[in-house]
Amino acid sequence: MGPLARYVGDEQEFHRTLWRRTPAVLHPRTPLTEMLTVAELDRILDAGLLTTPYATLVHEDGPVPEERYCSPRVVLGGIDNRYVDAKAVRRLIGEEGATLLLRYVDQWHAGVRELADGLAECFQRQVEAFFFLTPPGTQGRPVHRDDADVLAVQMHGSKRWRVYPGPPDGNWQPERVDGDPGDPLLDVVLRQGEVLYVPRGFAHVAEATGESASAHLSFTVREAGSAHLYAVLEALLLGGDGLPARPNDDAALTGATNDLITHFRRTLTSLTPQELVRLARGAMRREQHTGEGSLSALLGRSGCEEEVER
Repeated sequence: MGPLARYVGDEQEFHRTLWRRTPAVLHPRTPLTEMLTVAELDRILDAGLLTTPYATLVHEDGPVPEERYCSPRVVLGGIDNRYVDAKAVRRLIGEEGATLLLRYVDQWHAGVRELADGLAECFQRQVEAFFFLTPPGTQGRPVHRDDADVLAVQMHGSKRWRVYPGPPDGNWQPERVDGDPGDPLLDVVLRQGEVLYVPRGFAHVAEATGESASAHLSFTVREAGSAHLYAVLEALLLGGDGLPARPNDDAALTGATNDLITHFRRTLTSLTPQELVRLARGAMRREQHTGEGSLSALLGRSGCEEEVER
């Protein structure tokens, strides 16, 4: 079973009926709830290596000030204030209903990274992962729009999601939606093992329900925007043979200009809209994480055994 099929079931049906069209709850046959458990999260917090902005606390009305859950440390003779204090995090979650938000989990958790990379291959787009731990009866963010399609995997507990229509045109911003968002397209309680698909730009809000905290992992599928198209096209146009930095006379300057225009025309003539979109999406995708051996392999088996014997 491919990475996307594990979340959405029939991939062709997903792209034909849901992708960029409508939100929906999906019911995987093999729920993916063990990739990052709350118990593992406790161990990660207690290890003491999480820093902001990878880990932050938020309320519905905004972020919790970092000084309330970060402790200063002396590192290489300097003060570093970014390290997250596990005790303070648990206190703010329990006493004030703060939501723990873990950003870019794919960058620092091997299991989540493998899943995100698999989805990136399926979508041929950049995929990132975010983890939310929300106390019961609270919501971590207001109604908002994301600049990504979202696959939210309910890992623990339950969460009520309300999803509203998408933006009216392409000039929208990924931000808080003020005022009345109207009637929701989808109003559903997501339970452990279920997956919610939210199309890009569709406004949504989520609230933890039940007696226990809710934990979900969101895979965000990023799409290229106008800025990415401009950047890639600029790179293509400026990536030809280098022109002389300071042509010596009018004839040399005119010749250099002619070469530049010729390069632009040749590049634009051979470039199709579909190819530019493909290149923009590819430029967004981060380099794949590949395992180039291991520390054990570098040390050699005999070296490891020798260390154990000591």
